[in-house]
Amino acid sequence: MKTLITLLGKNASFFLPFLLWIVGGALLQAYFTHEELFLAINHAHAPWADVAMTGITYIGDGITFALMLACILAFRKYKLFLSAGTILLLVTLVVQVAKHYYNEPRPSLYFADTAVLVHTVKWVPVHGSCSFPSGHTTTAFAMFTFLTLICRNKLAGFAFLTLALLAAYSRIYLAQHFFVDVYTGSIIGTTSSLVVYSLFHQRRMKSSPEVAAEPIIGLT
Repeated sequence: MKTLITLLGKNASFFLPFLLWIVGGALLQAYFTHEELFLAINHAHAPWADVAMTGITYIGDGITFALMLACILAFRKYKLFLSAGTILLLVTLVVQVAKHYYNEPRPSLYFADTAVLVHTVKWVPVHGSCSFPSGHTTTAFAMFTFLTLICRNKLAGFAFLTLALLAAYSRIYLAQHFFVDVYTGSIIGTTSSLVVYSLFHQRRMKSSPEVAAEPIIGLT
C-alpha cells in the first residue's frame, strides 16, 4: 500500500487528472443514459476528425504496445521489459475474458433496429459484438500509465493521460464502443499497470523512494 501511495504522489500529473476523469465519467453515466452519451459523442463529427480519429485509435493497438516493448528491450532494461510484458498479458486476459463473458453488442448492432443513424467512417471496419470493455482503451491506459511511471519528467504524465483519453474518445467516435466500455477499460488498464509495476519494483522504491525505478525516458 505504501508503494502504491508513493507512486501516486510522485506521478500526480497523471493520477490527479485521472481521478477527475473517473469522477466526471461516473457523474455523466449517472445523469445520462447509455444511448445519450454515445450519440452525443458519435454525432459530433467532421471529415477532418474522421481522418484524425482513424490514426489516433491506433494508439491503443496491441502493436503500439509491442513497439514500446521493443524499445525497452533495445535499451536492455530487462526488468522493465518483463513488467511491461506482464501488464500486456494481464490486460489482454482480463479484457478477452470480460468481452466473451458479457458479449455486449457494439453500437452498430445495438442501434440496428432503430431509426438512429450511427456515424461510421467508411474505411474503418465496424464490429458488432464483444463491446465491453474496450480493448484499445485498456491497452492505451495501461501503456501510458506505465510510461508515466518510468519517465524522469513527472510533468509528462498529463500529456500521457491526454493521449490515452484521445484513444478512448476515438473508440466512441468510430462507433466501436459505448462510453461505459472505454470508462471501464481506462480503469482496468491504469490499475493493472500500477499494481504490476509496484509489485516488480517495490524493493527498489523502498530502498530509494525518491528515485523512479530504472527510468528510461528523459523528457525535459
